[in-house]
Amino acid sequence: MKLVTRSILLTAALALSLASCSSKEPGNASPSTAAKSSPSETNSSAPGTSGSPTSSLDSCSLLSAADLSTFGSFGEPERSTEGGARTCAYSFKSTSASDGAFTIGVGIRDQQGLADANDAGGGITPGQVNGRKAAQIPIPPYACILALELGDHARADVTVNHVTTKQTQPSCEVASKVADIVEPKLPKG
Repeated sequence: MKLVTRSILLTAALALSLASCSSKEPGNASPSTAAKSSPSETNSSAPGTSGSPTSSLDSCSLLSAADLSTFGSFGEPERSTEGGARTCAYSFKSTSASDGAFTIGVGIRDQQGLADANDAGGGITPGQVNGRKAAQIPIPPYACILALELGDHARADVTVNHVTTKQTQPSCEVASKVADIVEPKLPKG
């Protein structure tokens, strides 16, 4: 169980790093949502880059295990700070190997807006969530990020890594539903 969780968290961290780079690369537009998650006892998702309007946002305040109950049972949140994001991730509590494994997380990027998101191999599709500008970023083979605009230079990333499916579409569908939960809790810009 711990090996599966660590594998998922490492994959999520890699996916987030790929999607967070600031260089631009051409790609096909397509829906996606992904967020990285990696356990960290010492890092908090509370204070961000000082001076940023999002610096006081706590990523763990945007999503709870109760919010995720329609998707299954999840463990306690794991906080980390990597790739320019303060994240909070939840791992699915599987009861057997056939249950599969996935994580759902939210990351706050104080210095990276929608325009800074990179195509991670599945394209970037612009859109909206509850009237807020967004971008869906599939990360093959099985992850998806739904980035929500918090300003020109800040965003919240909803990330889903659904290892069992080996497809990005199921992850993007879950990310879209989770973004509907997270978006009303974000500051209006």
